[in-house]
Amino acid sequence: MNYELLVLDIDDTLLTSEHIISPRTYDALIDLQQRGKKLVLASGRPTSSMIEVAKQLKLDEFDSYVIAFNGAVVMRVRDLQEIFSQRIEHSEQRAIIDYLQQHDLAVTTYTEDTVMIDRRNEYSDIEGELTGMPTLYDAEWMANLVEPRLKFIGVGHPDIVAQCEADLQGKFGQSTYVTTSKPFFLEMMHQNVSKGRSIERLCKHLEIGVEQVIACGDGNNDATMIEVAGRGIAMGNATEYLKRIADEVTLSNDEDGIVAVIEKYL
Repeated sequence: MNYELLVLDIDDTLLTSEHIISPRTYDALIDLQQRGKKLVLASGRPTSSMIEVAKQLKLDEFDSYVIAFNGAVVMRVRDLQEIFSQRIEHSEQRAIIDYLQQHDLAVTTYTEDTVMIDRRNEYSDIEGELTGMPTLYDAEWMANLVEPRLKFIGVGHPDIVAQCEADLQGKFGQSTYVTTSKPFFLEMMHQNVSKGRSIERLCKHLEIGVEQVIACGDGNNDATMIEVAGRGIAMGNATEYLKRIADEVTLSNDEDGIVAVIEKYL
């Protein structure tokens, strides 16, 4: 197969456990693009948090894209033009907030440049640390939230997150999709949103087939893109579920697992 597009999750896939791109991985990804292949980043992160990483890898110069909010936004990096976006249904938003609060999870969402959280717990600072965005704790703002959001995260103890995920079975209400990216993050988006669906949208936009895509990830929220891609690859540090459904498992994010994929297929 002549693969044309490499899609990478960011945290614990592209980035090492020290939250950097290793020099070897960086060089391989720049060389990949110089040879005419497309590199796309797909993450649960907000768009603004992804753009810095995308520009570091020169996705703007190579006219490529990011898939943000677990697929809720597809954006061209060069001019920040959205080619797709989908917010949560307004009719379910308040029920989502209530559900997360009732299950002792801190409710997290975003403004354009800030992580908004209703209350603090031992895991609530992590999203701000991962994204590099400032965090604001404001229960009153969350209580009065009216405008539809792209994504909510319930942040809390992994046992609570795991139980909620098992209870919800991937769906909340009639139109909300539920997944996990990390053991302490329960992520909720519109049902028409996933990394896999947005890869399909992007492939249609680029006029290439999904069979020409390689996708690499580590978390359960990467499952749909692993399944959709022509070749879905789990990192060595991925969840056991992702490893089971992937076509194969590469080395970990701390062992330049992405380079191994490029050398084998691209």
